[in-house]
Amino acid sequence: MNNIRINDLSRSEFINNEYDLVIMTSGYEPRCTHIASLLSGTTRVNDSLVFSYEESKEDPTQIENEKKFESFGYDQKLSLNHNEVKKVYQAIIEKLKFVAVDSRPYKLLIDYSSMSRNWYAAILNYLFNFFEHSVEVTFVYSCAEYPINSGFLDFELGDVKILPGCQGSSITKSKTAGIFMLGFDKIGPLSFHNLLEPNLTYGMLSAPGSLPNYEQQARDINAQFIQHQLNDAKNLLCSPIFSVSQTFENLCQLIRPIKDHYNISVVQFGPKPHLLASILAGISFKNVSCIYSEYKRSKSHDVKASGELVVTSIIINHKKSNS
Repeated sequence: MNNIRINDLSRSEFINNEYDLVIMTSGYEPRCTHIASLLSGTTRVNDSLVFSYEESKEDPTQIENEKKFESFGYDQKLSLNHNEVKKVYQAIIEKLKFVAVDSRPYKLLIDYSSMSRNWYAAILNYLFNFFEHSVEVTFVYSCAEYPINSGFLDFELGDVKILPGCQGSSITKSKTAGIFMLGFDKIGPLSFHNLLEPNLTYGMLSAPGSLPNYEQQARDINAQFIQHQLNDAKNLLCSPIFSVSQTFENLCQLIRPIKDHYNISVVQFGPKPHLLASILAGISFKNVSCIYSEYKRSKSHDVKASGELVVTSIIINHKKSNS
């Protein structure tokens, strides 16, 4: 058995800590190296690994990012596709195989700012369900300056996917519920609602968000869904982007009263800190699944770090039952 504690951390608590392993991501976004630059010269890092997107390996920004990582001392790289989790499991198992049984909690830092949700969901699934030792995982998210324009919002929905460790229960209940993490996608939530046809529907919106007018923009984009599927916002819950612990607790308050009677699907369209909270809920509650649609964009975008951070400590204490 294991239990979990989730806490929000300050910028100084994150930077002044010591980590056994740091996992970063190199991709086509300029913000990929922001966290590495903050840690450079100030934080003790014993080991590191950089995931690199195979799909964009020829992108000039990604090539430049990988040079920056090497200059910061992050020279161990793993190239893989965004939906490839087997290599993630292999890498994390290799990194953790020599952890002493009775050692202090292993300290892991994950920068998920530009990381595929499949990768950090797979890591959490392994740490929760297969790793035998206590671990303290610090997740850090670098907020971004998004180019919110018609070009940035021009994308197509791809295949429907279920995240590792968040497959839900094989026991079918008589009713279904959908919790929609809303963002800047107007069509996606409506499409998933038509696909799932849930008996009960809730929505969650980031408020406050990473931008001054984020909440209003998200409300405007999702106005039709909020009016018709969320009972004119009566079933809409707002949760701050800067507190994963609060968002996780808000999700738990939605899930606990209905989990014995509904199969629950969390549909992911919101910001990454909300997605992290929903993954934690999907791993914690066995009849909750986390589903999403892969976006297909015609071109990459210049996503830079805004300077604000969302830092979350997840402490997983594994307790062995008496035989």
